[in-house]
Amino acid sequence: MNITQFTMEDVRCFRERQTLEIRPLTFLVGENSTGKTTALACFQVLANYLGGERVDFNAAPYSMGIFKDIVRNSRPKKETFKLGFTAAPIEWVIEVSKKTQSMEPTINSVRLKGSDGEINFKIVNFKIGGDTEEKLAYLASFDGTPAHLASFNENDNYYEINCAPNFLDMFPFFHLLPFQPDVYLSGSAEGKKALANYVETFRNPQTSRYNLWGIGPYLSTFSTSPIRSRPKRTYDPTREFNDPEGSDVPMLLLRIKETQRKQWEALKTQLIEFGKSSGLFQNIEVKNLGRSLGAPFQLKFKVRGPNANIIDVGYGVSQILPILVHVLGVPPGLQKDTYFLLQQPEVHLHPRAQAELSSLLTTLASQENRAFIIETHSDYMIDRARIEIRKGNISPEDVSLIYFEPKGNNVRVHNIRFDEMANMIDVPPHYRQFFLKESDRLMGFED
Repeated sequence: MNITQFTMEDVRCFRERQTLEIRPLTFLVGENSTGKTTALACFQVLANYLGGERVDFNAAPYSMGIFKDIVRNSRPKKETFKLGFTAAPIEWVIEVSKKTQSMEPTINSVRLKGSDGEINFKIVNFKIGGDTEEKLAYLASFDGTPAHLASFNENDNYYEINCAPNFLDMFPFFHLLPFQPDVYLSGSAEGKKALANYVETFRNPQTSRYNLWGIGPYLSTFSTSPIRSRPKRTYDPTREFNDPEGSDVPMLLLRIKETQRKQWEALKTQLIEFGKSSGLFQNIEVKNLGRSLGAPFQLKFKVRGPNANIIDVGYGVSQILPILVHVLGVPPGLQKDTYFLLQQPEVHLHPRAQAELSSLLTTLASQENRAFIIETHSDYMIDRARIEIRKGNISPEDVSLIYFEPKGNNVRVHNIRFDEMANMIDVPPHYRQFFLKESDRLMGFED
Protein backbone atom coordinates (compact mmCIF):
# COMPACT_ATOMS: atom_id res chain seq x y z
CA MET A 1 0.00 0.00 0.00
CA ASN A 2 1.73 3.18 -1.12
CA ILE A 3 -0.91 5.93 -1.14
CA THR A 4 0.19 8.36 1.54
CA GLN A 5 -2.01 11.37 0.77
CA PHE A 6 -5.42 12.05 -0.74
CA THR A 7 -6.35 15.60 -1.76
CA MET A 8 -9.60 17.37 -2.59
CA GLU A 9 -10.09 20.91 -3.81
CA ASP A 10 -13.38 22.75 -4.41
CA VAL A 11 -15.46 19.64 -3.73
CA ARG A 12 -18.73 20.46 -1.96
CA CYS A 13 -17.84 21.86 1.49
CA PHE A 14 -14.07 21.84 0.89
CA ARG A 15 -12.81 25.23 -0.30
CA GLU A 16 -9.04 25.18 -0.44
CA ARG A 17 -7.00 22.09 -1.17
CA GLN A 18 -7.50 19.69 1.73
CA THR A 19 -4.92 16.96 2.32
CA LEU A 20 -5.79 13.72 4.08
CA GLU A 21 -2.87 11.67 5.41
CA ILE A 22 -3.67 8.07 4.46
CA ARG A 23 -2.22 5.20 6.48
CA PRO A 24 -2.96 1.46 6.69
CA LEU A 25 -5.49 2.35 9.41
CA THR A 26 -7.20 5.72 8.88
CA PHE A 27 -10.15 7.07 10.89
CA LEU A 28 -12.40 9.88 9.67
CA VAL A 29 -14.22 11.69 12.48
CA GLY A 30 -16.37 14.78 12.79
CA GLU A 31 -19.94 16.00 13.05
CA ASN A 32 -22.64 14.99 10.61
CA SER A 33 -22.57 16.67 7.18
CA THR A 34 -18.89 17.61 7.35
CA GLY A 35 -17.83 15.73 4.20
CA LYS A 36 -16.60 12.39 5.56
CA THR A 37 -18.74 10.33 3.18
CA THR A 38 -17.86 12.73 0.35
CA ALA A 39 -14.19 12.01 1.01
CA LEU A 40 -14.78 8.25 0.84
CA ALA A 41 -16.77 8.58 -2.38
CA CYS A 42 -14.10 10.73 -4.06
CA PHE A 43 -11.37 8.34 -2.92
CA GLN A 44 -13.25 5.47 -4.56
CA VAL A 45 -13.78 7.44 -7.78
CA LEU A 46 -10.10 8.30 -8.16
CA ALA A 47 -8.88 4.83 -7.17
CA ASN A 48 -11.25 3.13 -9.61
CA TYR A 49 -10.28 5.55 -12.38
CA LEU A 50 -6.56 4.96 -11.93
CA GLY A 51 -7.36 1.25 -11.81
CA GLY A 52 -8.78 1.40 -15.34
CA GLU A 53 -12.50 2.03 -14.80
CA ARG A 54 -14.68 4.80 -16.17
CA VAL A 55 -15.35 7.82 -13.99
CA ASP A 56 -18.52 7.27 -11.99
CA PHE A 57 -19.41 9.53 -9.06
CA ASN A 58 -22.57 7.52 -8.41
CA ALA A 59 -21.11 4.02 -8.10
CA ALA A 60 -22.63 2.16 -5.14
CA PRO A 61 -22.81 2.80 -2.28
CA TYR A 62 -22.32 6.50 -3.06
CA SER A 63 -24.60 8.88 -4.94
CA MET A 64 -22.92 12.25 -5.48
CA GLY A 65 -25.22 13.49 -8.25
CA ILE A 66 -24.28 15.58 -11.27
CA PHE A 67 -21.45 18.10 -11.63
CA LYS A 68 -23.25 20.98 -9.91
CA ASP A 69 -23.95 18.72 -6.91
CA ILE A 70 -20.24 17.89 -6.52
CA VAL A 71 -18.41 21.14 -7.28
CA ARG A 72 -18.22 23.70 -4.51
CA ASN A 73 -21.10 26.20 -4.54
CA SER A 74 -19.44 29.59 -4.29
CA ARG A 75 -19.14 33.04 -5.84
CA PRO A 76 -17.61 33.37 -8.31
CA LYS A 77 -18.95 30.06 -9.57
CA LYS A 78 -16.41 27.24 -9.67
CA GLU A 79 -15.90 25.60 -13.05
CA THR A 80 -13.66 22.71 -11.92
CA PHE A 81 -12.66 20.65 -8.90
CA LYS A 82 -9.60 18.46 -8.26
CA LEU A 83 -8.81 15.09 -6.70
CA GLY A 84 -5.32 13.72 -6.12
CA PHE A 85 -3.24 10.85 -4.75
CA THR A 86 0.35 10.96 -3.57
CA ALA A 87 2.19 7.67 -3.82
CA ALA A 88 5.62 8.97 -2.91
CA PRO A 89 7.41 10.29 -4.79
CA ILE A 90 4.66 10.50 -7.45
CA GLU A 91 1.59 12.73 -7.34
CA TRP A 92 -1.51 12.12 -9.46
CA VAL A 93 -4.06 14.95 -9.84
CA ILE A 94 -7.21 14.92 -11.97
CA GLU A 95 -9.19 18.05 -12.73
CA VAL A 96 -12.91 17.59 -13.32
CA SER A 97 -15.21 19.95 -15.21
CA LYS A 98 -18.74 19.81 -16.63
CA LYS A 99 -19.29 18.07 -19.95
CA THR A 100 -20.21 20.33 -22.85
CA GLN A 101 -24.00 20.34 -23.35
CA SER A 102 -24.42 18.02 -20.35
CA MET A 103 -24.59 18.14 -16.58
CA GLU A 104 -22.24 15.20 -16.06
CA PRO A 105 -18.70 15.56 -14.69
CA THR A 106 -15.83 14.88 -17.10
CA ILE A 107 -12.06 14.58 -16.69
CA ASN A 108 -10.48 17.81 -17.93
CA SER A 109 -6.82 17.01 -17.22
CA VAL A 110 -4.56 14.44 -15.58
CA ARG A 111 -1.19 15.36 -14.10
CA LEU A 112 1.50 12.85 -13.18
CA LYS A 113 4.27 14.63 -11.29
CA GLY A 114 7.51 13.19 -9.93
CA SER A 115 10.48 14.85 -8.28
CA ASP A 116 12.35 14.93 -11.58
CA GLY A 117 9.63 15.47 -14.19
CA GLU A 118 5.99 15.89 -15.09
CA ILE A 119 3.46 14.58 -17.62
CA ASN A 120 0.28 16.57 -18.26
CA PHE A 121 -2.73 15.22 -20.19
CA LYS A 122 -5.12 18.01 -21.16
CA ILE A 123 -8.44 18.05 -22.99
CA VAL A 124 -8.44 20.35 -26.03
CA ASN A 125 -11.93 21.55 -26.92
CA PHE A 126 -12.35 22.17 -30.64
CA LYS A 127 -14.60 25.12 -31.44
CA ILE A 128 -16.62 24.61 -34.61
CA GLY A 129 -16.72 28.36 -35.12
CA GLY A 130 -12.95 28.68 -35.46
CA ASP A 131 -11.34 29.89 -38.66
CA THR A 132 -9.94 27.55 -41.30
CA GLU A 133 -6.38 27.85 -40.02
CA GLU A 134 -7.50 26.88 -36.50
CA LYS A 135 -9.42 23.85 -37.79
CA LEU A 136 -6.49 22.64 -39.88
CA ALA A 137 -4.09 23.08 -36.97
CA TYR A 138 -6.42 21.12 -34.69
CA LEU A 139 -6.86 18.27 -37.16
CA ALA A 140 -3.13 18.13 -37.87
CA SER A 141 -2.33 17.95 -34.17
CA PHE A 142 -4.42 14.82 -33.68
CA ASP A 143 -3.93 13.21 -37.08
CA GLY A 144 -6.74 10.73 -36.41
CA THR A 145 -5.47 9.69 -32.97
CA PRO A 146 -7.01 10.46 -29.57
CA ALA A 147 -3.95 12.28 -28.19
CA HIS A 148 -1.13 14.47 -29.44
CA LEU A 149 2.24 15.16 -27.81
CA ALA A 150 1.89 18.93 -27.91
CA SER A 151 5.20 19.82 -26.26
CA PHE A 152 8.07 18.16 -24.49
CA ASN A 153 11.39 18.98 -22.96
CA GLU A 154 13.54 15.90 -22.70
CA ASN A 155 16.09 17.64 -20.50
CA ASP A 156 13.51 18.72 -17.91
CA ASN A 157 11.31 15.64 -18.42
CA TYR A 158 8.24 17.81 -19.02
CA TYR A 159 5.59 16.50 -21.42
CA GLU A 160 2.24 18.04 -22.33
CA ILE A 161 -0.25 15.87 -24.20
CA ASN A 162 -3.44 17.20 -25.79
CA CYS A 163 -6.38 14.80 -25.75
CA ALA A 164 -9.67 14.64 -27.62
CA PRO A 165 -12.79 15.69 -25.67
CA ASN A 166 -14.22 13.03 -23.31
CA PHE A 167 -11.39 10.61 -24.08
CA LEU A 168 -9.87 10.83 -20.61
CA ASP A 169 -13.19 9.67 -19.14
CA MET A 170 -13.11 6.29 -20.83
CA PHE A 171 -10.01 4.90 -19.14
CA PRO A 172 -6.64 6.21 -18.01
CA PHE A 173 -5.01 5.64 -21.38
CA PHE A 174 -1.63 6.71 -19.99
CA HIS A 175 -1.32 3.06 -18.91
CA LEU A 176 -1.24 2.13 -22.62
CA LEU A 177 0.99 4.85 -24.00
CA PRO A 178 4.28 3.06 -23.33
CA PHE A 179 3.06 -0.06 -25.10
CA GLN A 180 1.32 1.35 -28.19
CA PRO A 181 2.36 4.99 -28.59
CA ASP A 182 1.78 4.98 -32.34
CA VAL A 183 -1.84 3.89 -31.86
CA TYR A 184 -2.87 6.28 -29.10
CA LEU A 185 -0.43 9.15 -29.53
CA SER A 186 0.54 11.35 -32.46
CA GLY A 187 3.46 13.73 -32.60
CA SER A 188 7.11 13.61 -33.56
CA ALA A 189 9.01 10.36 -33.34
CA GLU A 190 11.61 12.12 -31.20
CA GLY A 191 9.01 13.30 -28.69
CA LYS A 192 7.30 9.91 -28.44
CA LYS A 193 10.62 8.17 -27.91
CA ALA A 194 11.60 10.64 -25.18
CA LEU A 195 8.25 10.14 -23.46
CA ALA A 196 8.53 6.36 -23.70
CA ASN A 197 12.01 6.48 -22.17
CA TYR A 198 10.83 8.68 -19.32
CA VAL A 199 7.80 6.49 -18.57
CA GLU A 200 10.09 3.46 -18.58
CA THR A 201 12.01 4.97 -15.66
CA PHE A 202 8.76 4.83 -13.68
CA ARG A 203 8.00 1.28 -14.72
CA ASN A 204 11.42 -0.30 -14.30
CA PRO A 205 12.53 -0.56 -10.66
CA GLN A 206 16.10 -1.26 -11.82
CA THR A 207 16.39 2.15 -13.47
CA SER A 208 14.36 4.18 -11.01
CA ARG A 209 12.98 4.09 -7.50
CA TYR A 210 9.62 5.07 -9.00
CA ASN A 211 6.93 2.52 -9.73
CA LEU A 212 4.30 3.89 -12.09
CA TRP A 213 2.15 0.84 -11.62
CA GLY A 214 2.15 1.10 -7.82
CA ILE A 215 -1.16 2.81 -8.52
CA GLY A 216 -3.19 1.43 -11.34
CA PRO A 217 -4.30 -2.10 -12.11
CA TYR A 218 -3.01 -3.23 -8.71
CA LEU A 219 -5.23 -0.80 -6.77
CA SER A 220 -8.72 -1.85 -5.69
CA THR A 221 -11.38 -0.52 -3.35
CA PHE A 222 -14.25 -2.15 -1.53
CA SER A 223 -16.90 0.03 0.10
CA THR A 224 -19.57 -0.83 2.64
CA SER A 225 -22.83 0.97 3.24
CA PRO A 226 -23.77 2.25 6.72
CA ILE A 227 -27.16 0.56 6.25
CA ARG A 228 -26.73 -3.14 5.59
CA SER A 229 -29.17 -5.75 4.37
CA ARG A 230 -31.96 -7.18 6.51
CA PRO A 231 -31.49 -10.79 7.64
CA LYS A 232 -33.77 -13.51 6.26
CA ARG A 233 -35.00 -16.72 7.86
CA THR A 234 -34.30 -18.69 4.69
CA TYR A 235 -32.16 -17.73 1.69
CA ASP A 236 -32.60 -18.87 -1.89
CA PRO A 237 -29.38 -19.34 -3.89
CA THR A 238 -28.74 -16.53 -6.36
CA ARG A 239 -25.89 -15.37 -8.54
CA GLU A 240 -22.91 -13.90 -6.72
CA PHE A 241 -22.26 -10.16 -6.89
CA ASN A 242 -20.56 -7.54 -4.75
CA ASP A 243 -23.08 -5.58 -2.71
CA PRO A 244 -22.05 -2.75 -0.34
CA GLU A 245 -25.12 -3.55 1.77
CA GLY A 246 -24.01 -7.15 2.24
CA SER A 247 -26.88 -9.09 0.64
CA ASP A 248 -24.26 -11.07 -1.29
CA VAL A 249 -22.65 -12.53 1.84
CA PRO A 250 -25.05 -15.45 2.57
CA MET A 251 -24.59 -16.85 -0.95
CA LEU A 252 -20.84 -16.27 -0.72
CA LEU A 253 -20.67 -18.25 2.53
CA LEU A 254 -22.69 -21.11 1.05
CA ARG A 255 -20.49 -21.32 -2.01
CA ILE A 256 -17.26 -21.30 0.02
CA LYS A 257 -18.58 -23.97 2.38
CA GLU A 258 -19.73 -26.29 -0.41
CA THR A 259 -16.85 -25.83 -2.87
CA GLN A 260 -13.80 -24.66 -0.87
CA ARG A 261 -13.86 -26.60 2.37
CA LYS A 262 -10.40 -25.63 3.56
CA GLN A 263 -11.08 -21.92 2.97
CA TRP A 264 -14.43 -22.26 4.75
CA GLU A 265 -12.87 -23.81 7.86
CA ALA A 266 -10.25 -21.03 8.01
CA LEU A 267 -12.86 -18.29 7.57
CA LYS A 268 -15.21 -19.93 10.06
CA THR A 269 -12.44 -20.11 12.65
CA GLN A 270 -11.69 -16.39 12.23
CA LEU A 271 -15.38 -15.47 12.46
CA ILE A 272 -15.83 -17.50 15.64
CA GLU A 273 -12.71 -15.97 17.21
CA PHE A 274 -14.13 -12.50 16.64
CA GLY A 275 -17.60 -13.58 17.73
CA LYS A 276 -16.26 -14.84 21.06
CA SER A 277 -13.96 -11.87 21.74
CA SER A 278 -16.75 -9.40 20.96
CA GLY A 279 -19.45 -11.32 22.83
CA LEU A 280 -21.63 -11.49 19.72
CA PHE A 281 -21.74 -15.25 19.05
CA GLN A 282 -20.01 -18.54 19.82
CA ASN A 283 -20.50 -20.42 16.55
CA ILE A 284 -21.74 -20.03 12.97
CA GLU A 285 -23.21 -22.62 10.60
CA VAL A 286 -24.50 -22.56 7.05
CA LYS A 287 -27.35 -25.09 6.96
CA ASN A 288 -28.33 -26.42 3.54
CA LEU A 289 -32.02 -27.44 3.53
CA GLY A 290 -31.61 -29.76 0.55
CA ARG A 291 -29.10 -32.08 -1.04
CA SER A 292 -27.96 -29.77 -3.84
CA LEU A 293 -26.10 -26.49 -3.95
CA GLY A 294 -29.23 -24.91 -5.41
CA ALA A 295 -31.43 -25.73 -2.41
CA PRO A 296 -32.58 -23.08 0.09
CA PHE A 297 -30.32 -22.56 3.10
CA GLN A 298 -30.15 -20.82 6.47
CA LEU A 299 -27.53 -19.05 8.55
CA LYS A 300 -27.36 -20.27 12.16
CA PHE A 301 -25.58 -18.68 15.12
CA LYS A 302 -24.96 -19.90 18.65
CA VAL A 303 -25.11 -17.02 21.09
CA ARG A 304 -25.79 -18.53 24.52
CA GLY A 305 -28.16 -21.44 24.03
CA PRO A 306 -28.60 -23.72 21.01
CA ASN A 307 -28.02 -22.53 17.45
CA ALA A 308 -30.56 -19.91 16.36
CA ASN A 309 -31.52 -18.45 13.00
CA ILE A 310 -29.75 -15.21 12.12
CA ILE A 311 -33.09 -13.40 12.19
CA ASP A 312 -33.61 -14.46 15.81
CA VAL A 313 -30.31 -13.17 17.23
CA GLY A 314 -29.24 -9.60 17.92
CA TYR A 315 -29.36 -7.24 14.95
CA GLY A 316 -25.68 -6.43 15.44
CA VAL A 317 -24.73 -9.91 14.22
CA SER A 318 -26.35 -9.50 10.80
CA GLN A 319 -24.97 -5.98 10.45
CA ILE A 320 -21.34 -6.83 11.21
CA LEU A 321 -21.27 -10.15 9.29
CA PRO A 322 -20.84 -8.61 5.78
CA ILE A 323 -17.92 -6.50 6.99
CA LEU A 324 -16.24 -9.43 8.71
CA VAL A 325 -16.56 -11.73 5.71
CA HIS A 326 -15.11 -9.19 3.30
CA VAL A 327 -12.24 -7.92 5.43
CA LEU A 328 -11.15 -11.40 6.50
CA GLY A 329 -11.09 -12.64 2.93
CA VAL A 330 -10.61 -10.96 -0.44
CA PRO A 331 -13.95 -10.05 -2.04
CA PRO A 332 -14.58 -11.80 -5.39
CA GLY A 333 -13.26 -9.87 -8.37
CA LEU A 334 -10.98 -7.58 -6.39
CA GLN A 335 -7.24 -7.35 -6.72
CA LYS A 336 -4.89 -8.38 -3.92
CA ASP A 337 -4.10 -4.81 -2.85
CA THR A 338 -7.37 -3.45 -1.50
CA TYR A 339 -8.50 -0.31 0.31
CA PHE A 340 -11.60 -1.01 2.41
CA LEU A 341 -13.79 2.08 2.78
CA LEU A 342 -16.04 1.43 5.77
CA GLN A 343 -18.98 3.67 6.63
CA GLN A 344 -19.87 3.50 10.32
CA PRO A 345 -19.03 -0.20 10.79
CA GLU A 346 -19.97 0.16 14.48
CA VAL A 347 -23.70 0.56 13.73
CA HIS A 348 -25.81 -1.66 16.07
CA LEU A 349 -22.73 -2.91 17.94
CA HIS A 350 -22.28 -2.84 21.71
CA PRO A 351 -19.18 -0.84 22.82
CA ARG A 352 -17.30 -4.08 23.55
CA ALA A 353 -17.90 -5.29 19.99
CA GLN A 354 -16.92 -1.87 18.60
CA ALA A 355 -13.61 -2.05 20.42
CA GLU A 356 -12.95 -5.64 19.30
CA LEU A 357 -13.69 -4.68 15.70
CA SER A 358 -11.04 -1.97 15.97
CA SER A 359 -8.54 -4.55 17.26
CA LEU A 360 -9.36 -6.84 14.35
CA LEU A 361 -8.87 -4.06 11.79
CA THR A 362 -5.62 -3.08 13.52
CA THR A 363 -4.32 -6.62 13.12
CA LEU A 364 -5.33 -6.76 9.46
CA ALA A 365 -3.86 -3.30 8.77
CA SER A 366 -0.52 -4.53 10.08
CA GLN A 367 -0.46 -7.05 7.23
CA GLU A 368 0.38 -6.27 3.62
CA ASN A 369 -2.03 -5.65 0.75
CA ARG A 370 -4.94 -4.18 2.67
CA ALA A 371 -5.73 -0.86 4.31
CA PHE A 372 -8.80 0.59 5.97
CA ILE A 373 -10.35 4.06 5.82
CA ILE A 374 -13.08 4.15 8.44
CA GLU A 375 -15.78 6.78 8.85
CA THR A 376 -16.85 6.47 12.47
CA HIS A 377 -18.58 8.14 15.40
CA SER A 378 -17.21 5.58 17.86
CA ASP A 379 -14.82 6.66 20.61
CA TYR A 380 -14.44 2.99 21.50
CA MET A 381 -12.91 2.16 18.10
CA ILE A 382 -10.43 5.02 18.28
CA ASP A 383 -9.51 4.35 21.90
CA ARG A 384 -8.90 0.67 21.17
CA ALA A 385 -6.63 1.57 18.24
CA ARG A 386 -4.63 3.77 20.64
CA ILE A 387 -4.38 0.86 23.08
CA GLU A 388 -3.05 -1.33 20.25
CA ILE A 389 -0.40 1.33 19.55
CA ARG A 390 0.66 1.31 23.20
CA LYS A 391 0.86 -2.49 23.16
CA GLY A 392 3.13 -2.33 20.12
CA ASN A 393 0.67 -4.23 17.91
CA ILE A 394 0.73 -1.48 15.30
CA SER A 395 3.18 1.33 14.62
CA PRO A 396 1.92 4.87 15.37
CA GLU A 397 3.11 5.82 11.88
CA ASP A 398 0.53 3.37 10.48
CA VAL A 399 -2.48 5.04 12.12
CA SER A 400 -4.07 8.32 11.07
CA LEU A 401 -6.94 10.22 12.71
CA ILE A 402 -8.52 12.85 10.47
CA TYR A 403 -10.84 15.41 12.04
CA PHE A 404 -13.33 17.28 9.81
CA GLU A 405 -13.96 20.67 11.39
CA PRO A 406 -16.88 22.82 10.14
CA LYS A 407 -16.34 26.57 9.93
CA GLY A 408 -19.41 28.31 8.55
CA ASN A 409 -20.12 26.76 5.17
CA ASN A 410 -16.56 25.42 4.88
CA VAL A 411 -14.88 22.34 6.30
CA ARG A 412 -11.22 22.13 7.18
CA VAL A 413 -9.36 18.84 7.54
CA HIS A 414 -6.97 18.27 10.47
CA ASN A 415 -4.52 15.37 10.43
CA ILE A 416 -3.86 14.04 13.93
CA ARG A 417 -0.86 11.78 14.56
CA PHE A 418 0.18 9.55 17.46
CA ASP A 419 3.41 8.97 19.33
CA GLU A 420 4.66 5.65 20.74
CA MET A 421 2.46 6.07 23.83
CA ALA A 422 -0.59 6.83 21.65
CA ASN A 423 -0.66 10.48 22.68
CA MET A 424 -2.32 12.66 20.04
CA ILE A 425 -0.14 15.11 18.12
CA ASP A 426 -1.35 18.23 16.25
CA VAL A 427 -4.80 18.19 17.87
CA PRO A 428 -6.84 21.28 16.87
CA PRO A 429 -8.31 23.41 19.70
CA HIS A 430 -11.93 22.52 18.94
CA TYR A 431 -11.47 18.76 18.72
CA ARG A 432 -13.89 17.02 21.14
CA GLN A 433 -15.06 20.39 22.46
CA PHE A 434 -18.66 19.16 22.69
CA PHE A 435 -17.69 16.13 24.83
CA LEU A 436 -15.62 18.24 27.20
CA LYS A 437 -18.50 20.67 27.68
CA GLU A 438 -20.92 17.82 28.35
CA SER A 439 -18.53 16.40 30.98
CA ASP A 440 -18.34 19.82 32.67
CA ARG A 441 -22.12 20.13 32.67
CA LEU A 442 -22.47 16.64 34.18
CA MET A 443 -20.14 17.70 36.98
CA GLY A 444 -22.23 20.81 37.58
CA PHE A 445 -19.94 23.40 36.02
CA GLU A 446 -21.46 26.25 34.05
CA ASP A 447 -20.79 26.65 30.32
